[in-house]
Amino acid sequence: MLAAASLVVVLAGLGDLEAVAERLEHADTGLVALAAGFEALSFAGYVALTRIVFQPAAPRISWTASLDITLAGVVATRIVTAGGAGGIALTVWALRAAGLDARTVATRLAGFFVVLYGVYFIALGLVGAGLATGLFGREAPTSLAVAGFVIGALVVVLALSARLVPRDLERRVRRAAMAGGRPTRWAARLVPAPAVARDGVALALRIVLHRPVAVAVAVVWWGFDLAVLWSTLDMFGAPPASSVLVLCYFLGQLAQVIPVPGGIGPVEGGTIAALAACHVPVSQAVVAVLAYKAIATWLPAAPGALAYLRLRRTVAAWRATA
Repeated sequence: MLAAASLVVVLAGLGDLEAVAERLEHADTGLVALAAGFEALSFAGYVALTRIVFQPAAPRISWTASLDITLAGVVATRIVTAGGAGGIALTVWALRAAGLDARTVATRLAGFFVVLYGVYFIALGLVGAGLATGLFGREAPTSLAVAGFVIGALVVVLALSARLVPRDLERRVRRAAMAGGRPTRWAARLVPAPAVARDGVALALRIVLHRPVAVAVAVVWWGFDLAVLWSTLDMFGAPPASSVLVLCYFLGQLAQVIPVPGGIGPVEGGTIAALAACHVPVSQAVVAVLAYKAIATWLPAAPGALAYLRLRRTVAAWRATA
């Protein structure tokens, strides 16, 4: 339902075809190469974070393997969204072949996403707070800014609260399951999830403390991908203030949890609606966001497919020498 509503926003913007055509006619196409370069730099940040998090537990994760996992996994995530399920499945497959057991894979993945999305939600909360209080100006509606602050702060608090999960929780629940019925046995099967979340947050904090470059490369991933959107907005008109752009970008990215092919509809509709609420012309928002989507999703598709084929050969070699 939300996907359909978001797609309606896109189509509504396309309804003013004259304004859209005028934007396309006067587009600064020279910015396309700049946007593509920004996206390449964004992927470089993701590759570096992949190696930082996984290589200490799996020495086989070389820079080449990190590149292949990143390209294949991120493209899979963007083509089939659903909270990144496609990319997660591919990464788990590669890490298991590299010699990691299931629990280590889960913990390392949790730590990876805590670092990566920690930057995301902290930035969303800070920018939302700055716009809501007027510190960053008044270009965004207060309700939108407050929503950004609340979402960012709430997710950060929930993530940190995972540290409060008791270390003997699994032992307690399994002991109860031995004497309990079916509901207790189901609880015993589910109880590793909060423990993995706790260990993942602890791992992320250790990585940030001992290798703060991990935060920098996470900023590179988000920052340069955001720069692609800035480039396409500049391509078809004047981009909004930086704080507004950050808020609209991050709010739009929240729609990635909706499982649709290519993410077409939710992310675009959410980003366009947020930009329009911040007084960006709808015609400009529509063509800019769709151009951003083309560069960020479909431009890496061919390298991602090649990376997947190479990763398959790498995984086969790992399994052959296991």
